[in-house]
Amino acid sequence: MQLRKLKNISFFSRFYLLGLLFLLNACADLKKAVIHDYPKQMSFVYDNKVVVKDADNNIEALRLANELSNYWDDSVKAKHVRQFGVFNTLLQPLRYQEDKLEPSSQFMKNYLATKGYNHPIVTPIVKVDTVKDEWRAHLTMQIQLNKKTLIDSVIYELNDSLLQSITNKNAAFAYVKKGMAYSNESINNELDRLVELFRANGYYYFTKEKIFAEVDTLNQQLMELSLDPLDQIDQVLVAQKTEKEHPLWKLSFQLRNNSSNISNNSNSSNSSNNNNKSNKEFKQYPSGQQIFYTDLKLSDNPDTLLAKGLPQKEAYKNIIQTYTQYKFKSTLFEEQSIIKKGDLFNENLYYQTLNKFSSLGAWQQVDARTTLQNDSIYLHYFLTPSLRHSFNFDIEGSKNNSQLVSGNLLGLSTSLTFRDRNVQKKSISSITSARTGIELNVNNGKDNFTQTLLFNLGHTYSFPNLIMPFVPKQTTYTNQTRTTFSLNGAYIDRLNYYKLKSFTTNWGYELKKNKNGAQNVSTYKPINVELYHLNKFSKLDSLLILNPFLRSSFNEGNVVSQTFNYLSTGTSLKNPNQNNYLRIGIEEAGGLAGLFNGASSSLYRYIKAEIELRKLYKYRYTELAWRFIGGYGNNYSNDPQLKGQLPFFKQFTAGGPYSMRAWGLRQLGLGSSQFYDTSFKSQSFDRFGDFQLETNLEYRFPLFQWGSYKIGSAVFTDIGNIWDIRETGLDPSAVFKLDRLYKDIAVAVGTGLRMDFNYFIIRVDLALKMKDPTRLQNAGWLDLQHMKWAEVKPNGVKVNNYAVQFGIGLPF
Repeated sequence: MQLRKLKNISFFSRFYLLGLLFLLNACADLKKAVIHDYPKQMSFVYDNKVVVKDADNNIEALRLANELSNYWDDSVKAKHVRQFGVFNTLLQPLRYQEDKLEPSSQFMKNYLATKGYNHPIVTPIVKVDTVKDEWRAHLTMQIQLNKKTLIDSVIYELNDSLLQSITNKNAAFAYVKKGMAYSNESINNELDRLVELFRANGYYYFTKEKIFAEVDTLNQQLMELSLDPLDQIDQVLVAQKTEKEHPLWKLSFQLRNNSSNISNNSNSSNSSNNNNKSNKEFKQYPSGQQIFYTDLKLSDNPDTLLAKGLPQKEAYKNIIQTYTQYKFKSTLFEEQSIIKKGDLFNENLYYQTLNKFSSLGAWQQVDARTTLQNDSIYLHYFLTPSLRHSFNFDIEGSKNNSQLVSGNLLGLSTSLTFRDRNVQKKSISSITSARTGIELNVNNGKDNFTQTLLFNLGHTYSFPNLIMPFVPKQTTYTNQTRTTFSLNGAYIDRLNYYKLKSFTTNWGYELKKNKNGAQNVSTYKPINVELYHLNKFSKLDSLLILNPFLRSSFNEGNVVSQTFNYLSTGTSLKNPNQNNYLRIGIEEAGGLAGLFNGASSSLYRYIKAEIELRKLYKYRYTELAWRFIGGYGNNYSNDPQLKGQLPFFKQFTAGGPYSMRAWGLRQLGLGSSQFYDTSFKSQSFDRFGDFQLETNLEYRFPLFQWGSYKIGSAVFTDIGNIWDIRETGLDPSAVFKLDRLYKDIAVAVGTGLRMDFNYFIIRVDLALKMKDPTRLQNAGWLDLQHMKWAEVKPNGVKVNNYAVQFGIGLPF
């Protein structure tokens, strides 16, 4: 297709340049690999490949092939290093030896057995090419999976009435069930589950060595004897065919060498306990005393402390605190403990208690030991305190475009933070912060040199338990819970324009829970109060007449709301190379407080919801990441001063190093509105919307490594925009309409560098406005035939068609 016809091609075809970059980086041609120190006049291993023939689908075949690639024996595995995202370097090629293929074949069979494929056919294929004086051996392992072996039946024959009862009650959580595919992995998981289950029910000494799984692979048809030799042969042939087409195995879980605990009479519990007095593995133990060693040093040895103890001791209810210096109240340990003295020892609760104390922040190191005393399990916790008080002093600088005057502003600020990790000796964390700043007009002599003064003071408490009416402080929750309370006051003096005073406070609860490999954090704030007082001056009033979009930014209203946020992060159980991220936020304001007469006149009434979903797929050298963001806000207030849009500090924005990267910070939107391109001699006004849609796709790959520092790159596309949701009469193009979505959507493509210094990543991205909704020509698409790096808007302002973004860390 000729380049001049570019404007007529489809939406997706315009990404051919981006696709070309993907192709170059993802599919580097190994035939052009650089080879160092290869053996002369003999075959060497050039590359390895795994081909899976009969998987359920292509995705499963690819996943298995990637996993099996890790099971080549080192003696026949080519070592390739990706350089500059395109080139492959083969380092120290190995001489090909045919007898070294068998270990790789066996390793792959063993791995497939863990996934339920017990009858695979693994065929090695070797092809040798000659390129100049290089004898390149291409090794391919062809895998025919065949049918998975299914579980015909699962039986638990534990010969112990208590263990059998515990197992039966928890059978619904078993990793192996009738009809499931048999795999070594699932068998091991089930054995681990049973051990964990028994140790959570008082069987402190029970280990995996005391239980095993017996697998019956014998076909029952072979047990049927026949006097006719031909019938016997037919039985064997039928059994072989069945084993090949529908293999079925039986499972039986049994205790090892457990003759002493067999109980056959009706009083099974007492008989079992009596018979097990000499066999501690099959005996239940209660939890004994919990002892906390609370002010240790990193150099203290737990074994020495068990023998000698500490000089001071205090007993409180079910716990004992021992210490050298009294730094913590004993009530703290009673409130945080989820183990009751006298209850059966539960190893799960024991580890959860350790995690709870580790998460409190008052201790930098948490260790533990258990001892058997008085026929009970005594629990010893060794706690090394963190430094209680700390100060942080920061200086920040920034350069911003001014919304109220022409020119740029240089911002300077200082902040002082004081942290106390152990308020009232109860591991209550408090943070006090003070911040002051100034903005200077650096290149416009017509306005004051000093533009803005800022003062801010805040204080936050984080309590290590739920503080709720009519609920005792002692926690019975196995999850990590906190209560937070914060106060914040701010004063902003925008000289000659306005003065803004604000006070915010909130009270909330945080719950952390780990489930299915993911950490889930739920935060609920039933009380969130934000009070504002604004004094406007004449210069601001004049500016608002010219720019009605700014009026909502300076409405005088307050917020009384409640918020809920949910965050889930973790690795997929089905694919360990896939990371998931989900964030949901909901805020409701004025729904209850606005019902009272007199209160509604100064309160915003709105509901706001947002969602963010991320996926990260990791491959051998590269990563593919994508993100979706959606946001919606509805201001349903009837007050003429407050109705219409959300308050600007609650609205959505797009643009900058972490959003639509071809646009500056908060410089995209609204929709395809031409307002900012036609009304002002400036493009620097921030844009805010009540509705947001955005999706990002990024392919990341390494370039090279310098010592421990890694240099990588990425190609990406960002697609999205922000809109209003209500018709205000100012500009219909700024309002979201489904039939205008294609026209309003913005598209950016780009590439960048990522400099990984282990502890942080410095990122530089170059992004191009492939489709700008405000571009009048070519339906907003960039005309690649007459490529321009900048264009002049209708108001005469020159605007770049690209942006260079600097950021710390990855964009998502």
